[in-house]
Amino acid sequence: RALPLGGRDAHDMKPLEAAQKNHLTIYFTKFMTNLVSLFSTDRALLEERGAFIVRHLCTLLDPRDIFSAFAEILLQEEDLKFASTMVCNLNMILLTAFELFKLRNELKELDTQESVDLFCALYRSWCHNSIATVSLCLLTQTYEHAFNLICQFGNINMNASILSEIDKLVQLIESPIFTYLRLQLLEPEKHQHLLKALYGLLMLLPQTSAFTSLHNRLGCVPHAVQSQVQRGSRVDSKRDRLLAKVDFEEMLCHFEKAQEKHLEEARESLSRDRRTALQKQ
Repeated sequence: RALPLGGRDAHDMKPLEAAQKNHLTIYFTKFMTNLVSLFSTDRALLEERGAFIVRHLCTLLDPRDIFSAFAEILLQEEDLKFASTMVCNLNMILLTAFELFKLRNELKELDTQESVDLFCALYRSWCHNSIATVSLCLLTQTYEHAFNLICQFGNINMNASILSEIDKLVQLIESPIFTYLRLQLLEPEKHQHLLKALYGLLMLLPQTSAFTSLHNRLGCVPHAVQSQVQRGSRVDSKRDRLLAKVDFEEMLCHFEKAQEKHLEEARESLSRDRRTALQKQ
């Protein structure tokens, strides 16, 4: 009988292909770990060329694999400040890069187990950055959880950096990326948690241009039904069935614990800076 290349039949090739895939996975994981380590030691590279590097990788390899690897590595990152910065950069790439258009649509729909698994993996690492976590929930249309996250901001240290990130998120909401979200505001009775989440963001903002922009957008919500928000009947879609298996309460607890670690790290850093200043006097 005719044999494939190398004289091996199809049965013999399967273990070989599995071994090759395993080796590639090991090399890929090592490469991604080294890349994150490089970004950690060279912050200028991250800020100046990081987006280009990640976007180029996404044209060569599956973006899902790239972001899954980043999520897994950053979940174990001990430098919390770097992890927050890295997540902020990755989140902006995820939301804006043309190369990630297909991945964004998969996350927006969440109608496959793979997309739900990716959302859960990203979420755990994205918790290093509170605003990135909220934006991920807006992207995936998990609006009720986004609102629950925003309600936790009363326990977060609202510094200038976080306010600046909220400002950028509002700009993104006004961009083509979130066109679907703005159109959903035409049916507030179906998307009440989206409306509450956006009003929550509005309450967090000082009265800046971002506040005015979001306030004006919410002013476009049809007033005839805005005061009569009701729970409508919902179709039990595949998305609903998949998300029903996600433990959002546990995810909220993970977010709270991650933010507590960042707050404790900020306190320790401030204490170290004060001790250093006293020693120099």
